[in-house]
Amino acid sequence: MEYKFRIWLTQNNNKVFGEGPLKLLKKIEELGSLRQAAISMEMSYSKAWKIIKNIEEELQIPILERHIGGKKGGGSTITKEARDFIHKYEVLKSKIETMIQKEIQSFLKD
Repeated sequence: MEYKFRIWLTQNNNKVFGEGPLKLLKKIEELGSLRQAAISMEMSYSKAWKIIKNIEEELQIPILERHIGGKKGGGSTITKEARDFIHKYEVLKSKIETMIQKEIQSFLKD
């Protein structure tokens, strides 16, 4: 038997953070560009930008450091605050997953 669950954080009934934004931030960190991250996820740049702005506004933390032009062109990296938030989210998700696994095992034994 399988189980599935999703965790997302909301504020004022507005989805702020979940697996989609998490994947986007990880792709930005990997590729060094919001545009490239959006392309790799088959997402429009404008949608990716809206996700970033929503996170920044709702959490009140800077998410991206933007780098303008230069020899290699511009790009983006995620901030220390974003990395810290990702870490806390992943710890929370892991704890919830462990709890759910225990409850599923208990459920199946009954």
